[in-house]
Amino acid sequence: MARPSWFTPQLRRRAAWAVAASLGLPWLAGDFAKGFYTPGLAPAPEHSRMLIDFIVIGTMLFALTMVVTWLIGCWVMAVMKGPRIDGDAFPGAMGEPPK
Repeated sequence: MARPSWFTPQLRRRAAWAVAASLGLPWLAGDFAKGFYTPGLAPAPEHSRMLIDFIVIGTMLFALTMVVTWLIGCWVMAVMKGPRIDGDAFPGAMGEPPK
């Protein structure tokens, strides 16, 4: 299967980094935030940890949706630009009216 011409290596790298950041950053932030909820210090720590998990999952899904939207926008731009087409040369010399 041929690789689409709009999905360049640079765009592929950026998309991979965006997906990794969309999954990794919320997970790291959630793991960091869950460290503050320990039994005995917070009322209902399991409830708080579960709430943080739901927020992290929602953030990941939202971020992945934004990455997909960005890639769809890249595809639309590539389709709208189309392949490069050189027009016909203008007959006659520069500054000379056509015959």
